[in-house]
Amino acid sequence: MAETVLRRIAAHGRVVLARTRRATCVNNSCSVFTEATDTDDIHLSGVKEGTHPKTLAEMPGPPGLPFLGTLPEYARKANQGQFHEVQRRFHHKYGKIFKEPFGSVTNVSVADPSMVEEILRAEGKYPLRPPYESWVLYNKMRNRTGGIMTADGEQWRRCRSAMNSKLNRPKCIGEYVDGINTVVTSLVERLRYLKNNSSEGGFVPQLPNEINKFTMEALVWVILEMRLGCLDTTVPPQIQEFITSVTKMFLTGSKLVAYANIQKMLRTKVWKEHVKSWDVIHNIASEYINSKMVEVESRLSAGIPEGERVDFLTHLMAGNKMTKEEITNNIIEILMGGVDTAANSMSFLFYSLAKHSGVQKKLQTEVDNLLGGRPANYEDLQSMPYLKAVVKETLRMYPPIPVNARIMQDDITIDNYTVPKGTCILLNNYTMSRDATIFNEPESFIPERWLREESRHWHPFSAIPFGYGARACIGRRLAETEMYLATIQICQNFSLVLSDKFDITPSVRTQLTPGPELPIQLEER
Repeated sequence: MAETVLRRIAAHGRVVLARTRRATCVNNSCSVFTEATDTDDIHLSGVKEGTHPKTLAEMPGPPGLPFLGTLPEYARKANQGQFHEVQRRFHHKYGKIFKEPFGSVTNVSVADPSMVEEILRAEGKYPLRPPYESWVLYNKMRNRTGGIMTADGEQWRRCRSAMNSKLNRPKCIGEYVDGINTVVTSLVERLRYLKNNSSEGGFVPQLPNEINKFTMEALVWVILEMRLGCLDTTVPPQIQEFITSVTKMFLTGSKLVAYANIQKMLRTKVWKEHVKSWDVIHNIASEYINSKMVEVESRLSAGIPEGERVDFLTHLMAGNKMTKEEITNNIIEILMGGVDTAANSMSFLFYSLAKHSGVQKKLQTEVDNLLGGRPANYEDLQSMPYLKAVVKETLRMYPPIPVNARIMQDDITIDNYTVPKGTCILLNNYTMSRDATIFNEPESFIPERWLREESRHWHPFSAIPFGYGARACIGRRLAETEMYLATIQICQNFSLVLSDKFDITPSVRTQLTPGPELPIQLEER
């Protein structure tokens, strides 16, 4: 019943829009719901030097509808899951910066590296990256304080500071390489088993899900120094349930991006699925975390020998900067954010290598010449520029978070427009990465653009897939290391061949995802 009411509201909005489309055209710029098809329709928003800053009301952008704003455009069947592409079309129509009524709020979207740099460098002590309202509502409902992805202010800063030294420093990441390599070896064995038992040659069914199992296994090993068995022949049911719940949580979260409070009040199906997914994530993760905490407490009470390596959980518990509840909530949010993000990026990477055989051969040559058949160590990774260029180009074309965001904590003037305090500014990574005025041949996969000489041409804020500054992804270095080590062993063992049976259509469910299948066949080298 509740979903029916919401659908009728959206449908009514589309009917009203259809009746008023002609009336909403202003200055030869048609309503938001008419796509721009050529450069004549671009609205350039430059302001001459010496003029006074303009107000937010003067900024160009789609008019939208009362109460709904532009939501009906995103609800159209063709645009579902295509938030990144709709935003890209808006930028094509209205310029590098535009305002957009989105439900009950007005957002500002930016797709210019210099403007993005200005916004991020102006951040204060506690940068505010808005979490989904549904996540906040869930935490309040379950009386949880939230973790690295949902907390803010001093609590966020204190917890982030406690975890940084073990997750965000290059030398510390080096401690994890050998362990991650053992997990990658299990992934290769798992893929070989599935390939050999597939009825379609080298095709591995639901390959993205297998990569999710790898990132889950690798991340839990780093955080808790436990092997869960995600890559065993028979995967424990609750592990698959956790992975499925993370996927469903992000999917339902994207559907609750506007009016989550209303859907909570109406107890819609989407809201109930969202809550159920979060409950599963918390219940399963807490079980493993609590059992490991008991072991750590025993070690701490006995005393840790001087000079002995301290693992991540022991570091947090010995530091006394976080309560047990905070440690649990932060680890859960690291797992929840790190599993899907790294897996999606790896899926896009393998797809790109299969699609561009020349790039794959060049990468295999670099791997073979340096390593032969042995696993890479941390020092080896510093001598593989083409591998890093391939990863960086993948993240440019398929940024894990296609649209990042910040809440302005003070008034800020951007491109001569004054944006008021409290405004949500969307930083469109995907639009910038596909902009021909920023990158040459933006739709082409060219890792060479990131090699030393070529990389000097690109603005440093033109591609920031993991964000920037204090609110940058805390697991960035870990995710990159997982991608490097997995790609190396995949290249040593297989050639990735693109299938012509189907192709992917990237979609957004908070993160940019490739879909449930990849058109890839694995051939033994």
